[in-house]
Amino acid sequence: MKFNQKKFLEELRVLFILVVVAFTVKATLVEIYVVPTGSMENEILVGDMLIGNKFIYGMRTPTWIGLPYSRMGFDIPWLRLPKYKPVENGDVTIFEFPRDPFQKYVKRCIGIAGDVISISMGDIIINGHQMEFPKNAKYIKGHVYKPEKEQRLYPELSGNMDNIETFTVPHKGMEINFSEVDEWTSVITLLTQDGNDVRMGDRQFTVIDPQEVGRTHGFLKYKLMGIFMSSALVQQKEYKARSQYVSGLVKDNRSDGLYNPWEFTVRPEDNAVIYENLMVNGEYIKDMGSYTVTHDYYFFMGDNRDNSYDSRFWGFVPDNQILGTPLVSLINLVKITSILTDPFKFLRFNIVS
Repeated sequence: MKFNQKKFLEELRVLFILVVVAFTVKATLVEIYVVPTGSMENEILVGDMLIGNKFIYGMRTPTWIGLPYSRMGFDIPWLRLPKYKPVENGDVTIFEFPRDPFQKYVKRCIGIAGDVISISMGDIIINGHQMEFPKNAKYIKGHVYKPEKEQRLYPELSGNMDNIETFTVPHKGMEINFSEVDEWTSVITLLTQDGNDVRMGDRQFTVIDPQEVGRTHGFLKYKLMGIFMSSALVQQKEYKARSQYVSGLVKDNRSDGLYNPWEFTVRPEDNAVIYENLMVNGEYIKDMGSYTVTHDYYFFMGDNRDNSYDSRFWGFVPDNQILGTPLVSLINLVKITSILTDPFKFLRFNIVS
């Protein structure tokens, strides 16, 4: 059979166009996400495969190019197009997890930039008004953690999820007066999230946490292994592989001088040392005096509040990591392990509200 070069080139051109169209749609309009936790039960279940609307909060051009569903690639410049609507309190939102942007989290927005929030005996107060409880939430206000002394927001929460003293969600234009700071861990975290090079001595701070990166290492692989192997054996293999992976990441960070702000405890007597030695973009903060925040931030919580790893523990989400909102869940990848006994159990159609 004679090779038809013209036909081959035409088919190659069509394939290239299809790939470009598919990539453009994925990058700007809709994308599929897999939910890694049960923090939004019963509205969204762990393992749900969601179709997300990416243009509602402003389409964002790709920030990274590489092998899909892997960490092999590199960052690229990006921009965000005008938004259809802003993120509002009560919106179920898809965003990049600040401590590992490769993980996509789905939570409910509790506070937008500038909101004043407190939590008292399980009641969420936003700008002086009590928040209504989501109708499909799994959280049952039967047991409430008693108030503790110094119930500060992350990083001093110490497990008290139902009582947090009043705080303000950071917003663009907010001023941080360094001479008045008495809690440095969250301030260093915010400075780093805001896109700055933050250093102190031989330490450079990063919000990318090796422990969080390791949480999803091999997630789908081990779920599929559960179809053919006992859960105890799968858990053993998963734990060993993830421990080795995280140890390697921590070792790499240390060799590069990278540390997370929450890795060390700051005592009151350390405040003066930090004030004298902390640098932002090559300038000592004692010479800067203050800093103006450049991004708007959001505070998110899961509907399954007793089992939700959310902003109460790891802080705020900057506007540049907001991706969109889920429209519908189609199948559940966790339930796919029952395909041999119940072939249709993994099918799921739920419009997210």
